[in-house]
Amino acid sequence: MKNNNSTLITATLVSLGVYNFFYWASKSGKLFPAFHESVIGHWKLMMFFEFLAVASVGVDLIVRYDKFPPKERRFRLVVTASFCLLFLLKLIFGVIELYMRGGVS
Repeated sequence: MKNNNSTLITATLVSLGVYNFFYWASKSGKLFPAFHESVIGHWKLMMFFEFLAVASVGVDLIVRYDKFPPKERRFRLVVTASFCLLFLLKLIFGVIELYMRGGVS
């Protein structure tokens, strides 16, 4: 079971990295414009799933912090903090964009 949890958290870290790459690359509108429009169309659902992923990675880091080797510990801390900051930026920009598009009544 322990190996399975570690694999799921690693897969979550990788999927968050890939999703953030595509999101921020498509934010300018030049790369992957269909991806950005799809994310904006399902913004609430995407933010909910991303919150679950970021929270899972954060909780895993807190629970197993002492079990990681020092280099991996530092790496996971930096990556998790980066994903948390990117999530907050996405939340702020998403709310602003919803207001500008008239999506909030």
